[in-house]
Amino acid sequence: MSEIKAEERRLQKSEKKVKVSREKLSHRYSGYHRKRINQQKPQNAKGTFRRFVGLIAKYKWQMVLIAIATVIIALLNVWGPDILGEVIDAIKRQIDLKLQTNTNDFTEIKQLIFKIMAIYMGSAVLTFIQQYTLAGVSQQLVCSLRERINRKLSKLPLKFFDTNTKGDILSRITNDIDNVSNSLQSNMVTIITNVVQLITVFAIMLYTNWLMTAIIVVFVPLSTLISYRISRISKRLFRDLWDRTGELNGHIEEMYTGHSIVKLFGYEKQSIAEFDQINEDLMKTASKANFISGTINPLLTFVNNIVYVLLCFVGGYLVLNNRITLGDIAVFFAYSRMFSGPINNISQVINSVQSALASAERVFNVFDEEEEPADSSKALIKEPKGYVEFENVSFSYVKEKPLIENMNLKVNPGELIAIVGPTGSGKTTFVNLLMRFYDVDSGSIKIDGVDIRDIPRENLRSIFGMVLQDTWLFKGTFRENITYGKMNATDEEVIAAAKSARVHDFIMSYPDGYDTMLDEGGANISQGQQQLITIARAILADPAVLILDEATSSVDTRTEMHIQEAMRTLMKGRTSFVIAHRLSTIRNADKILVMRRGSIVEQGTHEELMAANGFYATLYNSQYVGGIPPEESE
Repeated sequence: MSEIKAEERRLQKSEKKVKVSREKLSHRYSGYHRKRINQQKPQNAKGTFRRFVGLIAKYKWQMVLIAIATVIIALLNVWGPDILGEVIDAIKRQIDLKLQTNTNDFTEIKQLIFKIMAIYMGSAVLTFIQQYTLAGVSQQLVCSLRERINRKLSKLPLKFFDTNTKGDILSRITNDIDNVSNSLQSNMVTIITNVVQLITVFAIMLYTNWLMTAIIVVFVPLSTLISYRISRISKRLFRDLWDRTGELNGHIEEMYTGHSIVKLFGYEKQSIAEFDQINEDLMKTASKANFISGTINPLLTFVNNIVYVLLCFVGGYLVLNNRITLGDIAVFFAYSRMFSGPINNISQVINSVQSALASAERVFNVFDEEEEPADSSKALIKEPKGYVEFENVSFSYVKEKPLIENMNLKVNPGELIAIVGPTGSGKTTFVNLLMRFYDVDSGSIKIDGVDIRDIPRENLRSIFGMVLQDTWLFKGTFRENITYGKMNATDEEVIAAAKSARVHDFIMSYPDGYDTMLDEGGANISQGQQQLITIARAILADPAVLILDEATSSVDTRTEMHIQEAMRTLMKGRTSFVIAHRLSTIRNADKILVMRRGSIVEQGTHEELMAANGFYATLYNSQYVGGIPPEESE
C-alpha cells in the first residue's frame, strides 16, 4: 500500500509540474529572448574595441595591405562610371563625325574600353588579394582566440562552471568567436569601402554639377528617416516574433518530453489546442513583422524614383542648354546609386559591429576570470596509502551563508566510509573539497599527512578514482573509454579490468570487441552497461582512494547485482568514500558519517547509529518503515 501511495504522490507532483511549467513557459522563454536582445550591445564598447585592436595588432602589416587594397578598389570602382561616361560622349562624337564626314574613327573608343577593362581587372585582382589576406587574418585570429580560451578554461576553478551554463560557455567558444571573425572579415572591408566611396562619389558629383548633387543630398535625410523609423518598428515586432518562437519551442519540448504524463492524464486535446493558439499567434506576429520590414525597399525605391525623375528633368534641361553632356548625365545616374548605397550599408554595419563587440566582450570576460591558485610543488605523493584527515574545515559557497563549519574527520587506509544525509546536507561539497575542486575557507584537508594545498593538483587527483551516478562515456571505442585514466595500459590490463568489472563478456559479444565504437555519452548501450564501463575505468586506474556515488537506483535488479559485485571488487584494499542514497547498501561500512546542514552530526557503524536512535535512525526508518524523511536545504 505504501508503494501505491508513493506512486500516486509522484504522479500528482508530475501533473502539478506540467501545469506550473506551462503557466511559466511564456515568461521564461520571452525573458530569455529579451536577455539575448539586450546583450547585443557591449557594456564597455570603447574598452572592448581597444582590446580587439590590440589582438589584431600583431597582424598590422596584413591589415595595412588590406586597408590599402580596399581604398584602391573603392577608387577604381568610383572611377569606372566616369570612364563609362567618357565612352558615351566618345560614341556621340563618333556619331556626329559619321553624319558630317561619313568616316569612322574608333581609336578613342577602343582606348577608353581598354582603360575601363584594365580598371575592372585591377579591381578584381586587388579584391582577390584583399579577401585572401583578410581570410587568413580572421582564421588565424579565430584559431588563436580558441586556443587561448581553451587554455583559460583549463585553469578556471569549478566555481566558474557551476555559475555558467554549459550552453553559454560553448556559445562563447564557438558562436561568439565566429561572430567576431565574420565581423572582421566583412565589416572592415564594408566600412572602408563605403566611406571612401561616399566621399569620392560626393566630390565627383559636386565637381560635375552642384545643382543635381543638391537634389540627391536633399533626399538623403528622407531615405535615412524612413529606414530608421521602419527599422525601429520591425525590431520590436521581430522581438515579439522570437518571444512567440521561444514559447512554441518550449511548448513542443515540454509536451514531448513529458508525453507519458500528457497521455496519462488525458491532456492531448488541451495540448493540441494550446499549440494551435501559440502557432496562430506566431503566424500573425511573423506576418506583421515581415510585412513591416518588407516595406523598406519599396519606400526607398519610391523615393529614389522621385530623385531619378527630378534628375531626368533637371539633367534634360541642362543638356538642352549645353551646360552638361549626355555622358555626364549617365555618370550622374550611376553615381547617384553609388551614393545612396553606402549610407544604407554603413547603418546596417553599425548594428553588426555592435553585435561583434558584444561577442568580443563575452570572450574577454572569460579571459578576465580569476584562475585557480597556482599549484604548489612542496610535496609529491608517489605511493599514496589512503590516509585522509579533515582538521577544523570550514567552507561556504557564499560568504554570508556558511555551509561546513569546523568539520573534523580521520579515515585510516582501507576503510569504507559511507556519507549519508538529506538533500543539501553537504555530501557533494565534501567530495568537491576532498578533490580540491574548491579550496577550504579555513582548516586543512590532509592526504597521508600532507595538506592537499601543498600537492600539485594533477598528482592529488591521480590519487582518487570516482564512479558517479551520472556516467559519462566519450565517443570512441570500449578500449579508449576504459583506458581514459591510464592511457599506456596494455591489452592484458584492459581485459583484466573489464573482467573485474563483469563487463568483458558483454564487450566480446560485439563483432569488433574492444574496438567497438560507442556513441557520445555511450548512448548505444544501456545505463547499467555504461556504469560497468566506468567501474572498469576506475579499476584500471588503480587509485588509492575511491569516491563512489551510488549508481544503481535506475537499473534493474540483475544489473544492480553485477554493479554491486564489481564495486566490491573495486573497493578491496582501498580507502573508499560512498555517498549513499539507499541506506541498505552501506550497512557493512566501517564508519557512517551522517551529515546535516554541512556538519557531521553522527558517526559510527550501522548498528551503533540505530541503537542511538538519532538522526540516522530517522533517515533509515523513513525509507524502510514508511516514515516521512526530514527535509533539508543548503
